[in-house]
Amino acid sequence: MTRILIMSIKKSTISLLAALFTIITFCSLSHAADKAAAAPATSIQWQAFEPGMQAIKDGKKKGFLHFYTDWCHYCKVMNKETFINPQIIAYLNENFVNIRVNADQEKAVAEMFRVKPVPDNWFIGDDATPLSHQPGYIPADKLLVMLQFLHTDSFKTMKFSEFVQQQEKAAGSGKPAAK
Repeated sequence: MTRILIMSIKKSTISLLAALFTIITFCSLSHAADKAAAAPATSIQWQAFEPGMQAIKDGKKKGFLHFYTDWCHYCKVMNKETFINPQIIAYLNENFVNIRVNADQEKAVAEMFRVKPVPDNWFIGDDATPLSHQPGYIPADKLLVMLQFLHTDSFKTMKFSEFVQQQEKAAGSGKPAAK
């Protein structure tokens, strides 16, 4: 009888330990997933041309189209300076569909946009039509203002220079600038 009682206690203890292990493992995994979801992105979520353009059409979100080549010096500078800026990463990922095209490998796409010098940066409307483009290297601070100008649809009511002046005034007065 004592032996049966001891074996029953052992089985109950093992079952309890297994249940505790399962609960602890689940909680740890859940906490890790929550932390990962809360952490800001550390890179731009780039897409290929075709799926990116379709995502613009489907999501009714504007697009940022970046043409580069592997040999281009200023493309590498944009990668190392502009595209690692946390503000640029967050703003692009939150507000735009981001498309990256190697102009040497996807010549037909580069020709469609008449890309000659690289880098070449295009801003695409939420209907997948080009709004504007800026060839050459763009520093992070200038790109952020360009993205804000387009994302807020300010281009429909004012010139870019007016938007920049408005942003500078807002920054000087302590008022929030365009998001």
